[in-house]
Amino acid sequence: MQGDLADLPLLGVLELMHFSRKTGVLDVDGAIPFSLAFVGGEIVEGGILDWVGIDAVLSLPLSPDRGRFVFTSNESGGPPLKPFSRLMGDWAHLADEWQRVCSIIGSPSRVLRGSLTPYEEGRSVRAVARSTGIPLFDAAKQAAEAVSRGQLTKTDRSAWHVLRLRHPKARAGEALKTGSLERLLDGQRNLGELIAEGYAPEQLRAFLLREIRDGLRFPGAGWVLRDLAWETESAGAQVPA
Repeated sequence: MQGDLADLPLLGVLELMHFSRKTGVLDVDGAIPFSLAFVGGEIVEGGILDWVGIDAVLSLPLSPDRGRFVFTSNESGGPPLKPFSRLMGDWAHLADEWQRVCSIIGSPSRVLRGSLTPYEEGRSVRAVARSTGIPLFDAAKQAAEAVSRGQLTKTDRSAWHVLRLRHPKARAGEALKTGSLERLLDGQRNLGELIAEGYAPEQLRAFLLREIRDGLRFPGAGWVLRDLAWETESAGAQVPA
């Protein structure tokens, strides 16, 4: 089974999977590519590339207006993340809430600093959620409220700035233009250092969004893609499909 989201919206696809009790994997290729595994019509796993689990699923756009989907039957197993109706309710609620929260903090990758523990020395929401074990959205909502109250301020740093990426073209020794980002991503400097050298954050965001969607892979590519998309949207730009 396959189709275009312009003809059959994602919510309709999900309901079709559920009510026909499908078992297999639904792959959605859009601005945010993701996969969902079904067993008997219930969602048992899902996420964006290597970022999987309930936090990842509840971060996904529920009404993407562009993209294609493919469902492949297989012998998946496992318990539901949540009962389907409850998962859909939570997903619909958080799809709107994530947009509101990220309009305040930028994304869970943005480093925040202030009087609120544990942000005194500067930390990202992702780091706080990981260290405390609380759901990512709950950590993001608390941080957004603290920013609104003036307890936290946004810095110009993001969690993805520390990544040292080696682009396949640089690794293969291809002839690349001097100063091209493909050439500069040689694993020697992190992304924050490139920004310090004069490359605009929005330039790196657009480049990484395109390259990850085109197949660039590294540990954490899934959450990086999601946060780059949120940051792009919070800046008033459209995420390319």
